[in-house]
Amino acid sequence: MNDKIKHIQFGNDTGIRLKITVCTDTEETDGDGWVDEQLETIQCLFNKEIGAPLSLLEQHLRAWTQSHLQTDHIQEILSLSTKARDEFSAFVTIGIGGSDLSARLFHEVANHPYHNLLSTTERGSPKVYFTGDTFDPVRLNALLEMLNSRNLLQKTLFNVISKSGKTGETLATLMIIKDRLQQEFGTWRNQIVATTGLSQNSLLYQFHQESPFYGILPVPEGVGGRFSAFSPVGLFFLAMTTGPDETPEDRINHAINGVQRADDNFKLPYTHQNNTAYHLAFWLHNVEKYYGGGNIVFYNYGDNTRLGEWFVQLYTESIQERGAGSNVIAAKGPTSNHSILNGILAGPREKAIVFIHWENLGTDLIIPKGDENIGLEAFEGLSMNDSQTASYRGTEEDFTDEGIPNATLILPKRDISNVCELMRTLMDTVAVKGKLQNLHIIDGVVSPEKELTYHQSAVEGYKKRTEVIAHKMKRG
Repeated sequence: MNDKIKHIQFGNDTGIRLKITVCTDTEETDGDGWVDEQLETIQCLFNKEIGAPLSLLEQHLRAWTQSHLQTDHIQEILSLSTKARDEFSAFVTIGIGGSDLSARLFHEVANHPYHNLLSTTERGSPKVYFTGDTFDPVRLNALLEMLNSRNLLQKTLFNVISKSGKTGETLATLMIIKDRLQQEFGTWRNQIVATTGLSQNSLLYQFHQESPFYGILPVPEGVGGRFSAFSPVGLFFLAMTTGPDETPEDRINHAINGVQRADDNFKLPYTHQNNTAYHLAFWLHNVEKYYGGGNIVFYNYGDNTRLGEWFVQLYTESIQERGAGSNVIAAKGPTSNHSILNGILAGPREKAIVFIHWENLGTDLIIPKGDENIGLEAFEGLSMNDSQTASYRGTEEDFTDEGIPNATLILPKRDISNVCELMRTLMDTVAVKGKLQNLHIIDGVVSPEKELTYHQSAVEGYKKRTEVIAHKMKRG
């Protein structure tokens, strides 16, 4: 083992835990007290939010920290989903970026891997589809044709998600669906739920005011898309797709309980072993500052990819500002061991690793003992879950021995409660990391309402240029 590396562990056996590697070469540099002092100042800023009115959190774009406490929104979700689950056989989410990534993640983690192939009784909920994240027409056309040919189109509920109600890819998709529904059935609004900002600033809200949709849900003020998973943006999906063995209320409660655990931990002193967000943010900051880590490989050690895609958006849109902040590469183990691992070890040393290790992946299988020597002696009689753990540990030890900085977030089980605790912990990590980069300081002044962590002005360029080019194309 590399003698310049040591392990530090945080957390306890009952919840999320963090294991990080620290290079002793930089330990003295870290000990100058600057980061510790800054963390203390940062926590003082966050502590001022405790008990603050929701209106202030909305101004600071941090109302997402209270999403799990908005019981009125949760009741709207449960009421609408209870009605819709009885009336529709298919459920389509229309959105892009933060408007659909949490739903895609929840579907991958909380629902059966072959959800749509199960019988209605086995599913206990509508079939699930996604669209609205591209102008590429092939999948959308195929989706509408498939739904129509199977007599499902009139039994499909479409949830269009856009806070502004003006997102180009999403609204274009909605207009195509509107046109198809009108052609087939002469009406369309009775199959639409709009999840949007509840003000005249939203085109979807204006549509609803003119003639009501089947339902409307809020994207709350002060909640950005990449922080919206625990608002109606994500929770309505969870309620709609609940299986036969639990109720939508049970499932929402499991999610909220995970968020609450993370929230409770974040309010502990930043030095507390259970305050994972501060410790992980501290480590990420030092990796960038002292190691030169330009890339974070988010190594989810499980057969699900959406968690990595969700974190790519969360971290890079929040932290990459003023020419700084690491890029995120989404990976999954051990699949990515056969694609990017060689580059991590043998390529340029500008990568740091964040592993996600699930101690219990779910339903397990035992690898049988073979009658012939096929090279699986090490795994014969071992469970797939334990084999996955062995693969994670082997990869982590190899990276550590080769001096690759790595940290592991360890969760007891891959289920919706633990996933939501992880997601909220990562949101809080990003919040701390942003302040470590001084993204809350604008022109030398602490300006929480302008903090760059929660803005992404750079994306406006592509939107404006796309519209200009589209106008030119129409004119020929």
